[in-house]
Amino acid sequence: MDSFWHTWRREIIRGAILFGGVIAIGLCVRYIVGRVRAGVVDNLPVALRNLRDLRGLRNLKDNDFQFDHDPGPRDTADTWAYRGKVAPGKWLWIGNTNGAVTVEPAKGDSVEVVAVKTHTHSDPASVHIETTASPEGLAICALWIHGGGRCSPGEDFKPSSLRHNDVAVEFTVRLPKRVRLGVTTVNGAVRVAKASAPLVLTTVNGEINAETTAGPVRAVSVNGSVRARMSAFADTGEVTLFTVNGEATAELPARVDADVEASTVSGAFETDYPLNITGKIGKQLHGTLGAGGRKVHITTVNGAINLRKVT
Repeated sequence: MDSFWHTWRREIIRGAILFGGVIAIGLCVRYIVGRVRAGVVDNLPVALRNLRDLRGLRNLKDNDFQFDHDPGPRDTADTWAYRGKVAPGKWLWIGNTNGAVTVEPAKGDSVEVVAVKTHTHSDPASVHIETTASPEGLAICALWIHGGGRCSPGEDFKPSSLRHNDVAVEFTVRLPKRVRLGVTTVNGAVRVAKASAPLVLTTVNGEINAETTAGPVRAVSVNGSVRARMSAFADTGEVTLFTVNGEATAELPARVDADVEASTVSGAFETDYPLNITGKIGKQLHGTLGAGGRKVHITTVNGAINLRKVT
């Protein structure tokens, strides 16, 4: 009996040690994952919370957006055009569900908007363009007639449900100087060139590429790269970039006063500025440029972060 006990005692001790090691490793992994998750939540920019809280996106289901993935040719339908005054300091909001939004500088002081419908099988008449004026500015939206939706300023915009409608609307906007811009689309890229006022840009599926000389800038994509170029700073506005799946790139003036915080769960950092990078799982970059003050927040879950000097 003694020999039996001595033999099995060693195996029991060995098993207990192995079991304890597995438990310890499991707790360690759980701790690391929790820290990474907490880091993402803590660095979640206000812009993403705005995306989550948009009434049109909050309660939509996956089958509300059955986008047409047919790579074949699409037919071009009617073109809608608008021209009118929006005073400097006021907002122009563009709301869309399926289609890209491209913004260029205007030559004069009038806003010009052109919306082009394309389709394969669905009726282009099932989509109409609506305008809504408010004391803060003007909202222009594409609404799918049988998909609901509401054209309202800013966060009150409610995108339509497509429900197998393959009509897409491509917006081209010519934006006057110092007019503020807000863009929301669900499926499509957002591109803004040579703006001179604050920007709030949101897409679910598509890249964002924006340039302005005045902040704040908020750019959020769920699936797509995000890039903001600040060729100058006309105020102390924040720069907030967020994407779940894609690179996040901020291009700032060579001399800038800013407090920078950036984080990525899976991706590398590249920076032209002397900033500290910490962490092995869930990397973070932080530091103060110049005198600090202006906030620069950059977050991606799966992608690299690039902080560049404008040349």
